[in-house]
Amino acid sequence: MVTAVAREATAPLKIIMIVFKLPYIMYRAYPNFGYLTDNRNFGYDTASMSRLKVGDLLLSKTGSMFYSQLSDSPKKIEDIIGSLCELFTDIPYATIEADAVKFFTLLHSKGFVYLGEEVDLAKIRNQYFSYDKVQPYELQASDKLETQKTYESTFGMDYRLTRLHVDISSRCNENCVHCYIPTYKKRSLMTEDMFDVIIRQSKVMNVLNLTISGGEPMLNPSLDKFLQKCRVNNFSVNLLSNLTLLTENLLDIISDNPLISVQTSLYAMDEKIHDAITQQRGSFKKTTSAIKRLRERDVPLQINCPIMKSNFKHYIDVLNFAKSLNIEADSDYLLYGCYDFSKSNLSCRLDNDEIEHIVHEKISMPIDYDKIKENVETKKVEAEDPICPVCKNSLCISNTGDVYPCEGWQSLIIGNLKEQSLSELWENSVIVNRLRSLEFKDFTKCNSCPDKKYCNTCLIMNANEDVNGNYMHVNTFQCEAARIKHRQMKGHGN
Repeated sequence: MVTAVAREATAPLKIIMIVFKLPYIMYRAYPNFGYLTDNRNFGYDTASMSRLKVGDLLLSKTGSMFYSQLSDSPKKIEDIIGSLCELFTDIPYATIEADAVKFFTLLHSKGFVYLGEEVDLAKIRNQYFSYDKVQPYELQASDKLETQKTYESTFGMDYRLTRLHVDISSRCNENCVHCYIPTYKKRSLMTEDMFDVIIRQSKVMNVLNLTISGGEPMLNPSLDKFLQKCRVNNFSVNLLSNLTLLTENLLDIISDNPLISVQTSLYAMDEKIHDAITQQRGSFKKTTSAIKRLRERDVPLQINCPIMKSNFKHYIDVLNFAKSLNIEADSDYLLYGCYDFSKSNLSCRLDNDEIEHIVHEKISMPIDYDKIKENVETKKVEAEDPICPVCKNSLCISNTGDVYPCEGWQSLIIGNLKEQSLSELWENSVIVNRLRSLEFKDFTKCNSCPDKKYCNTCLIMNANEDVNGNYMHVNTFQCEAARIKHRQMKGHGN
């Protein structure tokens, strides 16, 4: 890494060069180092995986000081050098100049900053992500650092909060039959003051990504301000929305920020089926129209298709629709029960015969089969392996400031940001530390199960479907689904 040590003087720069932060790069400062990363660990991609891949990079303390002189707006490199001279008063100008040019040239070559003559900033943004015009950057082996692995190697076993799921609205303009939020809970909106608290405390903890959700987040009239605050503070954002309320103003804000990705749900390409699930007439037309508008503006988008009784014969149509637009899509039949333990939404869940049909259909698709096979082969299920990643790198916050472990698990309140800080809850909560400590051996029923590699053990499903909210009570639906998947994969030759 570049350090401010004596070097041979270099000739003065002959060309006016500018340097600035790239809009798709996040930077976090730590006491002794800096961390740069792109959005690939947090953002959605095209179906062809064509996003520009920049990677991760650790900076030395000196390198971090160099980088901190940059802004989102272009600066002359001479001005940057001048600022550095004020920090390193005992180092000759020529030495600082040489180090700065070398440092920013290195970062430019790796895709972390721009160094050069004047450039169209819009073109820079489109170089990172476009559905039609992207040339993927080939990551070198040394650049292939995942955020969590980077933090683990840097901080040891110290858990780092990198993601927050923030529900800015419990209200929703749809009433989806499978929703895990009880209807009587869909009442309120997050205030700007509470969101400001979350932003401030997230900055203190060096959080990288905020998932903004609900209910329906676009019902919150302050959403545009929330998104702009995320941009100013260099947070990656995943916006989860049904998109029926997408305005031109929101579209402009979203499309102008390369650190925003959007996820929406689409239940069928048959308008009647989709609208019956949302219980909102016209929702299909509004959602599909918004999907196309976002794609036209090169916004990274993912379509989710929860599979249930009313659409299990139609989900493939959704996947094909997404594929035709080069949009990533996912489908899943593991629905959460309502977090009030009522199970009132589970009448739409697939029965065993229907799951059998879906699994058979999925493993007949080469891509899905390969994904399932890879998950089975890489899944760790030894006695001391963790049962779940919950509370190891993420938390969720309700619109009222309640902190809970995971999306859909609002029955287990860890604390409230009006009473305790996010860092206090993360470091000292008995609940958080208990959930982190859970291992496979704690679930004796699972340890000897022949289907354990095919199971998606989910504490939320355990809790929400137990009359007492006991997350240690293994949910039998998951057991049956794992058994079916194991049998089908075995019959397929795996």
